[in-house]
Amino acid sequence: MFDFQQKRKFRSVFGSPITQGVILLITLFILLSAYNRYLIARDMAERRFAVEAEIHALAERRQKLDEEVKYLSNERGVEAEMRRQFDITREGEQLVILLDEKKDSSPAAETETVSTTSKSWYRFW
Repeated sequence: MFDFQQKRKFRSVFGSPITQGVILLITLFILLSAYNRYLIARDMAERRFAVEAEIHALAERRQKLDEEVKYLSNERGVEAEMRRQFDITREGEQLVILLDEKKDSSPAAETETVSTTSKSWYRFW
């Protein structure tokens, strides 16, 4: 008989509208918290993807810079880079300038050779 009274008490407590309202509020609070955590997790996943893409881009840039450092570490690479950036020549070398026929069709503009014993920018002054 004791079990029967406990079951009735249990039903009366959990069957009351106040208890069901409190349980509903707790359930809604838990659902709201779970939804907020879901939004935070989704935002973190997007940030992680962006950071991984940035890391990949930085790794590629580092590889290119390492290749450039390796290229410039020997004398031939330094000389080639200086020639590319500053249009310099060694003593005894000649500078050949080829002009496009479409732009200038005069016979004197076909090819020019200039002996550069001094620097080309120095001759301007």
